[in-house]
Amino acid sequence: MKKTILICLVALLCLTQAHAQKESKKFSVGFGFEPGIPTGQLTNLYNFSMGITVRFSFHAGPGFATLTTGGVGFAPKKIEGQPEKVALEIPFRVGYKYIIQHHLFFMGEVGYASFKTYYGKNGGVSSLNNGSFIAAPTIGYTANAFEIGLRYGMNFNASGGVVAVRVGFNF
Repeated sequence: MKKTILICLVALLCLTQAHAQKESKKFSVGFGFEPGIPTGQLTNLYNFSMGITVRFSFHAGPGFATLTTGGVGFAPKKIEGQPEKVALEIPFRVGYKYIIQHHLFFMGEVGYASFKTYYGKNGGVSSLNNGSFIAAPTIGYTANAFEIGLRYGMNFNASGGVVAVRVGFNF
């Protein structure tokens, strides 16, 4: 039963003619799934990242002004004496999505992210909350309401970042 409902929902989404982010549309909201791979020193601590984001887009000039937020979890590597708890990033980014050609876009975003990481201390688990300025250049492709983009997320408090793919749907 659940499988049938899921198949029907996917078919409905595919068959519906979407008008997300058309030139005439002034506002859209989209949801995205963002798997990624850490780079730099972050590779010493984390295997991969997985995130879900929401993006608000406002038509401005030849593209869209954007506001993106969500949650990104970082899966830790097994390190002796350290807890295996997922680190969490909550980003708040603003940017501009410039439409290069009919479906191709380039986007630049800057913002701030809150991070919660875990570490072992005296046989227990402690957490550390901190924040950082972030930036994220992206290149991608849209087809009606669907979007796919390759993003490099930079964290200015760490020597490293995340290469992520955003697969999204815009309403």
